[in-house]
Amino acid sequence: MASILVTGGAGSIGSYVCEYLIDDGHQVVALDTGSSRKVEHLFDSGRFKFVQESVLNKDQVDSLVEKVEVVIHLAAIADPKRYVNEPLNVLNVNLKGSLHLLERCSQLGVKFVFASTSEVLGRNPDVPWDEEADRVLGPPSINRWCYSTGKALVEHFCYAHGQQENLPFVIMRFFNVYGPRCDDLGQGRVIPIFLEKFFRGEDVVIHGDGSQTRCFTFIEDCARAVVELSLNRAAVGQCFNVGADRETTILELAQVMKQVGGFDNELVFTPHVEVFGDSYEDIPRRVPDVSRIKRVIGWQATTPLEQGLKKTIDFYR
Repeated sequence: MASILVTGGAGSIGSYVCEYLIDDGHQVVALDTGSSRKVEHLFDSGRFKFVQESVLNKDQVDSLVEKVEVVIHLAAIADPKRYVNEPLNVLNVNLKGSLHLLERCSQLGVKFVFASTSEVLGRNPDVPWDEEADRVLGPPSINRWCYSTGKALVEHFCYAHGQQENLPFVIMRFFNVYGPRCDDLGQGRVIPIFLEKFFRGEDVVIHGDGSQTRCFTFIEDCARAVVELSLNRAAVGQCFNVGADRETTILELAQVMKQVGGFDNELVFTPHVEVFGDSYEDIPRRVPDVSRIKRVIGWQATTPLEQGLKKTIDFYR
């Protein structure tokens, strides 16, 4: 059994990852700035510790990394509204915090498992995207791209440390993860934002015309992929798309949520600029090629969208 540090371990994906690792018999430390409420059920296991601190606290990070064999780095600011309004905070946490953690792992020979994002590929129109697809981004003056750029730079550093310092690393690119524990209603990403409107009986606001597409990955499927990739030797030194491959428009998402949840809200449309201002740019399509992760570790997302949405709605209800 391994000793493992999970940054962002009390968050949405992180809480499931910690739970699955504990169930498998590992020793786990969760580092997170947020509340422990999503992981309190793990306190009695005898193999779990929660540390409420930021990845920007270098002394704390150094102390924790010295005691583990694997670091699963999930901590990040991943809210599109914060990309636009707090680009400096996004870059400090997602880039500076990650790089110090990565360098410490490299010095000690600790495996570094990095949660990147499908956003690194930007607006590349040639979908589905495999892991070697080109990055196609807007200009640095558009804050929307600070999240993508910070994550991509950490990927570069992973490959560089792997090549020059023999660091064992794994890169995971998540595609639109959703489910129970994901966000407070009305916060973060599209499904919690829609759910708040549905529960309040208010109009559900769709940005643009709703034709933009995503592939929604149920959180339990994603967390199992994280655990498998973190512990499987065959994954070391590679990047993996972690996602479902069913392409769904945002309008279709709202319609399915309305049907599955038995809601009768009106669906209305608004331009992106009215929500995010001029410093945001949407991505028309985001679809993963998941053949590599299937081939290397045998993982694939198995939860149908309708089933995952029902579990999510029931959880928040």
